[in-house]
Amino acid sequence: MDGEVLTESMQEYLEALWVFLKEEDREYARINDIAKALEVAPPSAVEMLRRMERLGLVVYRPRVGIQLTRRGEELAREAIRSHRLAELLLTELLGMELDQQVHRNACDLEHHISSSVAEAVCIKLGHPETCPHGKKIPRGECCRR
Repeated sequence: MDGEVLTESMQEYLEALWVFLKEEDREYARINDIAKALEVAPPSAVEMLRRMERLGLVVYRPRVGIQLTRRGEELAREAIRSHRLAELLLTELLGMELDQQVHRNACDLEHHISSSVAEAVCIKLGHPETCPHGKKIPRGECCRR
C-alpha cells in the first residue's frame, strides 16, 4: 500500500463495501449507498474511495460503482470479523446489553484487535458463526484447524 497506513476511516469504508458487495451480493456498491451508510457527504466518499483506489484497495468506476480488490477484500473481511467478534466479546464474555453502546464500543475495539486476539476470542467463544445481530462472522484460521 505504498507505505500509507490503513486508517480507521478506511476500515469503516471497507466494512461498508463488504456488506454491500458480499452480504447483499451486489456486483458494485454505489457512492450514495456508501455515503449514506457512513453518514458522510457523497463528495467526501468519492475523495476517500479515490484515495483507497490509489492504495490498491478498491476499483472505482464513476457512474458505475465500487468493487473491492483482492487486497481490499482481505482487509474488509478482517475488519468485519474483528467487529463482530468484538460485539460478542462485549455481550457474551462481559455481559453487556446489546445496544448502541455495544456497537460503538465494538467499533472502537475492532481497530485495535490484532488477528491473534481475534483468533483467541473466536476460540474462547467456540468458533461462533454469527454475531449478536445474527450476521455471519467470516471464518478465521483457527476455524480451519
